[in-house]
Amino acid sequence: MNIALIGIGNLGKAIQQIVEESQHEIVSTFDVNSTIESSAFVNADVIIDVTHSEAFLTNLDTFLITGLPIVVATTGWYDQMEEVKAKVNVAKSRLLYAANFSLGVNLFLRIIQQAAHLINPFEAFDIAVAEQHHTGKIDSPSGTAIKISEKILDRLERKTAIKSRLAENERIKPEELNVSAVRLGSVFGQHSVFIDSGEDSIELRHTAKNRLGFARGALEAAAWLIEQTGKKGVFTIDDFLNDRLM
Repeated sequence: MNIALIGIGNLGKAIQQIVEESQHEIVSTFDVNSTIESSAFVNADVIIDVTHSEAFLTNLDTFLITGLPIVVATTGWYDQMEEVKAKVNVAKSRLLYAANFSLGVNLFLRIIQQAAHLINPFEAFDIAVAEQHHTGKIDSPSGTAIKISEKILDRLERKTAIKSRLAENERIKPEELNVSAVRLGSVFGQHSVFIDSGEDSIELRHTAKNRLGFARGALEAAAWLIEQTGKKGVFTIDDFLNDRLM
């Protein structure tokens, strides 16, 4: 697999490290400020974007001209999802995106969804989400914590809204899903789900050890997207996982 890598920040460097240990090759690399022309992708099989939302949206038209499959690990552009989908469909191209490409995280999301489904009939069980990240992380709660919460709300009827911040002396309402965030030192990333009743406590946790898991997931998804020659449009990490877990 020949890769055009857009973005050489922390995740881009992790992808480079994984590629060095594999049979794949990065044939072109661009930083977030590069001026990109479609001719630069002539030797690539796939484009992987790990920049930021503004750069991705600026470069999307150029990506689509190439006709190559596009993997997007950049977030912050989802409010323009319909416009992106329309462009991809018009170009008859294919694009796969995810807020988090870690295979462990995405399997964890499925475990959480099933856990919420299992406690749904039993009113005695309450549930909450907590996450920890380093002090440099901007979004709070994290995008992954929000995704976890959405999976819970999808399967647990008695929870109808996410509550991430409580005012002084405010109590959480029964229908609210409490999602708390801690910013601490250099903690790489930890997400926990707590299930509690008067008789039992269950804790489910995912801890990211480094960025290599995110990089490996992005490469796995890129290889899968290349294989989907008969399909066009916008895909998610769930499409990839559904196929792999069949």
